Amino acid sequence: MILSYASNAVLSKARAMYGKRLKEKDYLNLMSCDSVSEIASYLKHRTSYSDILSAINESDIHRGYLEDIIRRKLFYDFAVLGKYDLSSGEHFFNYIIAKIEIQEIMHIIMLMAAGKTSEYLYSMPVFFGRHTKIDIYAFSSIKNFDDLLEATKKSVYKEVLMPFRPHNINTPVDISQIEAALYTYLYDVVFHIIDKYTRGKTKAELNDLFNTYIDLNNMVRITRVKKFYSVDDEYIETIIFPFGTLGIKTLREYIYSKDPKQMMIDMKNSKVGKKWLSKGLDTIDKIPKYMRFIRSLHDIRFSISPPIVLMSYIFLKEIEILNIINIIEGIRYKLSSDEIKSMLIQ
Repeated sequence: MILSYASNAVLSKARAMYGKRLKEKDYLNLMSCDSVSEIASYLKHRTSYSDILSAINESDIHRGYLEDIIRRKLFYDFAVLGKYDLSSGEHFFNYIIAKIEIQEIMHIIMLMAAGKTSEYLYSMPVFFGRHTKIDIYAFSSIKNFDDLLEATKKSVYKEVLMPFRPHNINTPVDISQIEAALYTYLYDVVFHIIDKYTRGKTKAELNDLFNTYIDLNNMVRITRVKKFYSVDDEYIETIIFPFGTLGIKTLREYIYSKDPKQMMIDMKNSKVGKKWLSKGLDTIDKIPKYMRFIRSLHDIRFSISPPIVLMSYIFLKEIEILNIINIIEGIRYKLSSDEIKSMLIQ
């Protein structure tokens, strides 16, 4: 396979940017900080986050604002890399936009459920306002679901959210079903991009990456709901994602299993389970992200496909940002370094 100049540029740029990632010593130093201000100072002066943190006053920064700025790094980095991959970069950028939109919608729904929507003001991604049809500036004043529908009326999300509108505006909404619907839309977007704008081995590998991630997510969702919530099996079927390689027949066997131990055995014996469910991670929730981390780590080093290297960088950066946010939250709640470390993926 002969790579074009543009392809080589994508590979080189992504790997150079990945070389500036946080290392083990950075995580150790961050976990030894005593406050959000110290974390902000370390990131500003000693890491690649210095560019987006250059204008902040680290001695007086709100946790939510710091987390928002850190999340911008993912968006800006993708914008840089997308310029080097004109074949599919622009289209995967639409996936990134949709993912951020859905994360923001889920964030405000969680705050709405807690009666704390005013807190959205501290973490509102102002930089993102010009990239979306959602009125994120209205999010901090949302009081009920109708307000959310009004804020999303110019986007595709109003149609996705409308079936979950409660008959009484003060009735709590079903967060799990809304999440399933929003992410089903997101996976529709990404599989359409993969199908239309990639081909050959790249197409097969991207499909496998997303399908494996969805398989593991479905397993995690089924396991968690059956373990922690008193809901019927028919309900569980409404909150799984209609994608992946397992198929609805297999998923139903897990969902309607009356023997939790046998269900876990069956999951571990599946093709995807044999590889990823025996890792002995601290929490089952980490397994899908751990899978994506391991695969992306390999692909960013060895793949010669620009879309795969592009997405691998984004997935790794997402995990790094999640690690930073977990450290911030751990410091905030005065957890020990060991407790914080157990939350990280590295």
